[in-house]
Amino acid sequence: MALYPIFLKLEGRKVLVVGGGNIGEEKLEGVLRSATDVTVVSPRISPRIAQWAAQGLLKHKETEYQAGMARHFFLVIGATELEAVNRAVYQDAQQAGALGNAVDDPAYCDYYTPSVVSRGEFQIAISTGGQSPALAQQVRKNLERQYGPEFGPFAEWLGRIRTTLRHVLPAGERRKQLLHLIALCRPKSFVSE
Repeated sequence: MALYPIFLKLEGRKVLVVGGGNIGEEKLEGVLRSATDVTVVSPRISPRIAQWAAQGLLKHKETEYQAGMARHFFLVIGATELEAVNRAVYQDAQQAGALGNAVDDPAYCDYYTPSVVSRGEFQIAISTGGQSPALAQQVRKNLERQYGPEFGPFAEWLGRIRTTLRHVLPAGERRKQLLHLIALCRPKSFVSE
């Protein structure tokens, strides 16, 4: 089945992550880039998750997951080391009408979390449809070398140029060609030293 690639806006949407260990921490790292209302359910959490909680980046419920906890959430992630728990979390999300994901269990996922090269607003997502996260990670590492940190400020600069051109040039092929030509520039001058 072909997947529909999408970047979700999570600001203001409720996100639930079940699991406070290494798997939960890994998933939270990506979620916290855009989510502002995150809850972690786990009897114990890693020191890093505890730090995020202390910083107010997430709420921690110090308990085992119970059926019904997925209600009122937009996105739900089962990120424990126990397949049965992750599957129960996914099924609960389904019943609640939330998007659900049981980590490393493609049959119990509404979506797959891609491997991401992130340079500010400039992001490249790589997916194998859940078939080989290892391949996605290898491709990500190659792309990270190809698209360095300078691409974040470069994308922001291109956004400002685009806004300006939208005000001074009428919509059409000429403006589109100019924007494409500018985007071909290599962003070497945007490297912060």
